[in-house]
Amino acid sequence: MGSLENTTENGEPMDLPPCNGVGGGDSSFALVETPPEKGLSRKIKPGILPLEVGTRVMCKWRDNKYHSVKVIERRKLNNGGPNDYEYYVHYVEFNRRLDEWVKLEQLDLDSVEADVDEKVEDKAASLKMTRHQKRKIDETHVEGHEELDAASLREHEEFTKVKNIATIELGRYEIETWYFSPFPPEYSDSLKLYFCEFCLNFMKRKEQLQRHMRKCDLKHPPGDEIYRSGTLSMFEVDGKKNKVYTQNLCYLAKLFLDHKTLYYDVDLFLFYILCECDDRGCHMVGYFSKEKHSEESYNLACILTLPPYQRKGYGKFLIAFSYELSKKEGKVGTPERPLSDLGLLSYRGYWTRVLLDILKKHKSNISIKELSDMTAIKADDILSTLQNLELIQYRKGQHAICADPKVLDRHLKAAGRGGLEVDVSKLIWTPYKEQS
Repeated sequence: MGSLENTTENGEPMDLPPCNGVGGGDSSFALVETPPEKGLSRKIKPGILPLEVGTRVMCKWRDNKYHSVKVIERRKLNNGGPNDYEYYVHYVEFNRRLDEWVKLEQLDLDSVEADVDEKVEDKAASLKMTRHQKRKIDETHVEGHEELDAASLREHEEFTKVKNIATIELGRYEIETWYFSPFPPEYSDSLKLYFCEFCLNFMKRKEQLQRHMRKCDLKHPPGDEIYRSGTLSMFEVDGKKNKVYTQNLCYLAKLFLDHKTLYYDVDLFLFYILCECDDRGCHMVGYFSKEKHSEESYNLACILTLPPYQRKGYGKFLIAFSYELSKKEGKVGTPERPLSDLGLLSYRGYWTRVLLDILKKHKSNISIKELSDMTAIKADDILSTLQNLELIQYRKGQHAICADPKVLDRHLKAAGRGGLEVDVSKLIWTPYKEQS
């Protein structure tokens, strides 16, 4: 699990743009519009169908505009003719979470291109984008696979190229998925899965879920409640003691995290499940996991805010919570690498806000080590954050922090709101090493 993801969220672990209830599908992305110059009727060039995998073509998206896609896979329609296929496509300028199956009528066959030089095409697409669109893509298209060599990356993308589960039902939400998750083979033909929101068992049919809910006596995650503030609650779940629950959590999370591996050895991890509580029970909002013992000072392995709860500050809360646990342990912490696209943005925002808040209030000189001791943020992360903000100078053989109040205020404004705060007085927790 170690590197399932590390989130989280758009601007915060995984505070991705809101989707249908979200849902998923990330309908908030501003795709590059290329309107077709076509009439309603058209002749299909002979020999063009069925489209080959790798073909580039314009496709009508849910915004009723045409966008460039690449055919990733195809499948024959039941009882159809020799050319009756539907196609799994990737919108070439955007993250894989938008990939989807489309019907032939959504494709503009007059725009078909085969064997396009990808570098030339990428350059051409870049020229069509506004500066804002280019920045948006740069922020969301880092896939988090920096640790893979080229062969491993191709193998990963081939194995996970098609989403196997299109939607899930979890509690009162129906959620579109973003990525492939390696569910057991018997679920490979299920476009939709039904999850019990309390024990996370999953089923193929709604009736199975309804029968299960009549018997399931859980109303919260199967662990110790270590935090309760208002309607927010945090549960610590031991992967060794609750193996089925935590494995199911990993299957669920992988649907929204694009990373190399889903680990099955949950015994070595603790899972921190954030819930919203009401009179029906404690409903999972998101979670993070951490190794019970990490030699690299990792205080977080994977992090996810479920799509229906994104953009509400929960991702920032989860990051802050992981550092409060590090403070309780008397250690510095850092998230496991590589970070996902959204995770990197989230952490940069968190580090920026925490460090600049201290620098604004601190009147005298302060060292990076002192900042690390105060925040439990690893010194390397502090240094990289301040360098990224151009607040570090190298003088006389050592780093010096430049803390002009106007510059700090400008960076703080750019970092955005800090989200929900952790009320440390409500945290009742004993570090794992002391438990054992």
